[in-house]
Amino acid sequence: RALASLPRVDFGGAARHTYAAHPSSSYPAMPVAESQPPVKSINAAEWGSIQDVVNAPLIDVPADASWLSVAGMWLTLPISLIQGVIGGLCSSVFVCMSIGTCCIPCSEQLCSAMGSVMQGHPCYLAWTWWRYVIGGLVALIANGKSRLALFTWEWKSFGSATYWWHGEGIWMWSYKDCDRILKSQQVRKSAFGCVTACIPDLFATNVLIFLSNDGPNSDWAAVRAALHNMFLNPEGLAYRERISKLQSLVSNDWKDPKFDQLNDKTLLQRSVVKCIMFVMFGEWLDDADADTLAGWRTEASAFILPRLVQRFAFNLLINKVKKLRIDTVGIIVKLNLQQTFIDMNNSLPSRWQRSPVVKLCDEIMYVIGFAGIGGTSAAVESVASFLQVKSGEAPTKSIDFGDYNTADKMKAAFAQDPDAYIRETCRLDPPVTSATGVLKEVTEVSLAGRDFTFDPGLLNQYVLSMANRDPVLFSSPEKFDPGRINLHRALTWNGAFGAADEADYPRICPGRCLSMDITKVVINHVLGTSAPLNAYFGDGVPPTAC
Repeated sequence: RALASLPRVDFGGAARHTYAAHPSSSYPAMPVAESQPPVKSINAAEWGSIQDVVNAPLIDVPADASWLSVAGMWLTLPISLIQGVIGGLCSSVFVCMSIGTCCIPCSEQLCSAMGSVMQGHPCYLAWTWWRYVIGGLVALIANGKSRLALFTWEWKSFGSATYWWHGEGIWMWSYKDCDRILKSQQVRKSAFGCVTACIPDLFATNVLIFLSNDGPNSDWAAVRAALHNMFLNPEGLAYRERISKLQSLVSNDWKDPKFDQLNDKTLLQRSVVKCIMFVMFGEWLDDADADTLAGWRTEASAFILPRLVQRFAFNLLINKVKKLRIDTVGIIVKLNLQQTFIDMNNSLPSRWQRSPVVKLCDEIMYVIGFAGIGGTSAAVESVASFLQVKSGEAPTKSIDFGDYNTADKMKAAFAQDPDAYIRETCRLDPPVTSATGVLKEVTEVSLAGRDFTFDPGLLNQYVLSMANRDPVLFSSPEKFDPGRINLHRALTWNGAFGAADEADYPRICPGRCLSMDITKVVINHVLGTSAPLNAYFGDGVPPTAC
């Protein structure tokens, strides 16, 4: 059901107060609706248990990630460590560990991560992963813990060509290839960072990023439409009204902002969380709940690690994310928002409805937390860094600030055109650097000068952070230039946000407008600027634009 059909301060039909929910907060209480429907009784069996969801039996655990493999990795750690360190520092050795070498017979099949994948991850090839994951970690650290720097190093290691191998599949980077994939119907698997995802303990089983957009009757289409209609519908009066109130709410909540507070990531993340939850649910959270949900940003490093590494670390990171998922649903229950997800579940076609409903709640809150909170927080942090002429996650050497070499010049650039400033910042330092799909047909590729043929089903990663720097489309790609005339072609939000052909990108971020507005709100508050909000819903903008 569209937001427009729902009460202004009540998404789910349950009696809740919004502004006055937390009297201990630092903003004044504001009036709420005089009459609200009574709280509906939630059927416990229909709702279900989030503990049962996150502790359900594991899915798709390969033999080379078994506990037997983990024990072998611990027992042979010194040997794997030596090989991994050398591989993470020496590009030719890294290539050898990834796909083998023509100098050693059968190394492609028996001595490489690629060989293990091609043979179905057998336990007898687990040793190839022991050294490979260490090598990847060393390479990441050696490249300043920057994903962009790591991807670029790997790409160069494989000959700076179209493809390279990482994890369990092939990666591509050119704008042309990424744009082609983004405009297509993508086949997806439960995979993240081009490795098999840990489900259902680390990731929700049917989270949107794992679903294929293979037609209007798909699970992906049904859930995405419900997500859009329930939480992100620009035609809904509640959505626009809540956006318009964000600036005053943040001002009341965050007193006397200082420019150097742009370095306080906890404060920035807390503000992002409160804004997202207010727009989507009409609830302005207290600091404790906001800090809990900020875990979707602070625990981001846990998501990229395969099960072998998670188990090697005794599942400490997985357990943190499991607790985060439990606590996130707990906040939904605390605020009496279960009916929102029950209604949402009932709006889905019967074959896509979840049972119990808490599964859908977990999946949707995973998207809101992982992409919404995590992605928007990353965008705000990047803009905060650029305003101080610092590079954010991207390596310093990868950004040329050019004429914008002082904080005063950066502030002036933001004040002149906030939209362009944010877009250019996120082009150079995007919140989402890449995404995982699957090959749909037999594909011939060249890796490090050797030709390979891969069957459909192999994981295929497209790298947005490198496509946004493709010199074919972006001249002087490392230069910070908010005056670029083709900024709308950047693929930062999983598509060309604002371009004439924006509608051709079926998986473009549904919350891109909200992310931009919240970034403006936070930066406006610190700088004292007044960048306009709700700027994406003028004449001619289709209702499903955001």
